[in-house]
Amino acid sequence: MPPSRPVRKTISKALRFEVFKRDSFKCQYCGAEAPNVLLHIDHIKPVAGGGTNDLTNLITACMPCNLGKRDVPLDEHAAVNKARTQMEELQERREQLELMMQWRESLRDLDQETIDRLANYWEAQTPGWSVSDQGKRNMKKWLQQFSLEEICHAMDTAATSYLEFDEHEEVTSESWTLAFGKIVGICRVNRASLSEPDLKQLYYIRGILRNRIPGYFDDAKALQYLKNARSWEVTLEDLNSMARSVKNWSGFTAGVGELILQRKEELGESEEGS
Repeated sequence: MPPSRPVRKTISKALRFEVFKRDSFKCQYCGAEAPNVLLHIDHIKPVAGGGTNDLTNLITACMPCNLGKRDVPLDEHAAVNKARTQMEELQERREQLELMMQWRESLRDLDQETIDRLANYWEAQTPGWSVSDQGKRNMKKWLQQFSLEEICHAMDTAATSYLEFDEHEEVTSESWTLAFGKIVGICRVNRASLSEPDLKQLYYIRGILRNRIPGYFDDAKALQYLKNARSWEVTLEDLNSMARSVKNWSGFTAGVGELILQRKEELGESEEGS
């Protein structure tokens, strides 16, 4: 007696939904997505070969990829069968569209929950103040660029660096606005610092210069001068000391030039002695 073929178990609607969600309602073979195509659940390891309905063995596939294109000979019932198939496919599309909308709505709810949690995290550091609707819209934009962890870390830094308190130990309005406005910039600096470890310190030195130099001051050029000095291995300590001694823009540019020249001479002496 030939061995019996494995019995194909029905895949529940809940399991289909989990597979579709995991695969973002896209065919994992060609990339087509609902509702433009009818999606099927395909077994990675076929049932005939012992494959199960375990989630790890299921994958989203569009109907053409799952079934393949093949010619089916017509018979006297072809028109009726075709109409029945089209009705079944239409109903399946409706169900898949409903599942996809549920998934989208759950993602939207999760996004809003994340924004609310971020607002609560910031408000916990600024008692008496709350994040406005516009502030939450800003947070939504931040989340499109940075992770939750990056934003929370930046909030901690902004609170420590910029919040000020009045005689009643309450956060002042001006410092709250300043600190909140600094959060996204801190996110950018922290991320950039991963590839440029000195960047935070260079921003700090630039801040010293900005506070000391009256009149003309170019943020971008100042940072470029500092980076150029670091490219010649001028130490951060020397740049910090120079920043605290200059009184104008020309004095700053001259000071950077002197530090670079001094470093070039040191490198030249080192090369001659080697």
